Amino acid sequence: MIAACVLFLGVLIFLIYSIVITRKWKKKLSDKTQQIKETEAQLIQMEKMASLGILAAGIAHEINNPLSFLISNLEFMRDFTKNLSNTTQLKTADIEQLRQVILEAEEGTLRIKKIVQDLRTFSRKSESQRIRVDVNKILDSTLSIIWNEIKYKAAVTKDYQAKSEVEADTTQLTQVILNILINASQAIKADKGMINLFTYEDQDNVYVKIKDTGTGIAANVLPKIFDPFFSTKKGTGLGLSVSYNIIKQHNGTITVESQPGQGAVFTIGLPKVD
Repeated sequence: MIAACVLFLGVLIFLIYSIVITRKWKKKLSDKTQQIKETEAQLIQMEKMASLGILAAGIAHEINNPLSFLISNLEFMRDFTKNLSNTTQLKTADIEQLRQVILEAEEGTLRIKKIVQDLRTFSRKSESQRIRVDVNKILDSTLSIIWNEIKYKAAVTKDYQAKSEVEADTTQLTQVILNILINASQAIKADKGMINLFTYEDQDNVYVKIKDTGTGIAANVLPKIFDPFFSTKKGTGLGLSVSYNIIKQHNGTITVESQPGQGAVFTIGLPKVD
């Protein structure tokens, strides 16, 4: 009887110890998982800021152009209305000129607003939030951010065939496309290259294909381009690695095809939303 009680007590102590240890390791695992998620979020944000650093000069130029003629037009309207107060007659040609100046000023204001909105959307730091999105709109929004980086180096063509939506974090998807477009722009060494954008879909997925006429990727480099910290240029070497992980987290695929001297083709596949 005593032996049985001792055995029962021993089993009970072992079970309690096991429960305590299991809970302890579960908490440690949970803490480590949270640390990994926080580190991933920091890497994504760091890479976004690095991308914006590359684009900063071009973005400033892109905003400065409409801002300059907006200021000029406002100065013209100021002087025009001042002169108008000194006369009782207003010619039709004067009215049309003023109308045209106002329209140009409005266009410049809307361009600045669009660029700033796209930048704010991209650069904000927030928890991942996935919504139904149109990949065609994401491509166009990303182009507005990077346009000044591209327009002097490459002509851009679009062939948008995809109609279905996907579920994605718009900021993260923009970051992936931005990384690929920056790489495409930097790979084009000729006076004027080409960047071709395609979207299409099959029964299950929506695809984004980005093709450039850059220098291409060497065969020994191609298998490594999604590896963390691997880079053939100055930089963190995290851009494509972060992009790869973002697409994987979206249950998608990202692949690249390339040959030296023949450019590169990146293809992103994302599950369609029913």
